[in-house]
Amino acid sequence: MSLPLVDLSIPCNNRSHGISISLQDNLPVYAGHECYAYDLGIQSHHGTYFETSSHLFREGKNTHDIPLEKLILPGICLRMGRGKRCIDAKDLQKAAKEVKIKSGSALLLYTQDNPAEDFIYFSLDAAMWMIEKKVALMGSDTRRYDRGFKNPTGFFVDLFKAEIPIIANIINLEKLPQSGFTLYVFPLNIIGICTVPCRVIAVMDGGDTIE
Repeated sequence: MSLPLVDLSIPCNNRSHGISISLQDNLPVYAGHECYAYDLGIQSHHGTYFETSSHLFREGKNTHDIPLEKLILPGICLRMGRGKRCIDAKDLQKAAKEVKIKSGSALLLYTQDNPAEDFIYFSLDAAMWMIEKKVALMGSDTRRYDRGFKNPTGFFVDLFKAEIPIIANIINLEKLPQSGFTLYVFPLNIIGICTVPCRVIAVMDGGDTIE
């Protein structure tokens, strides 16, 4: 029997910001059928994407430097309390009180970020908490991970110094349990870039998803 799985990736189309899809001109005809082919343009920071340390540090790792075994990981999904714009280490510790954060896990943070409100972001000590827990990868549903380019918290600096990559723009985290699933990350295999679109799937390890 197949195990339940959850697609955590944002579906994109020609109306999505940063995405362009157009039918190519002069399509070839095969056995009487016009063969459809498309020109596809995707800005690297749109849709669901995978990002590595060379986004900040030129000597850091690009996306193709991450081995496949580091993209298939035991998953943890923490549900953050509502009402705080900045999530810090105390919030993470409180959310993790009933689950063990194992070294080498993928940590997903369900912030319930609401586009109608101010975006949610992470403090510097939140990055230090993840580093101390030896998280191998992190992702979240929030639109921002830091406050922005003006007066940033420095979250990305410490996270990328520790070579912890991120997945941005994840959906459907409300369907995941706290633990008991494996995360599969499938970034496009493009050499020499720090950010690339990806497909992210959570496969339950025999348990049920949360409705």
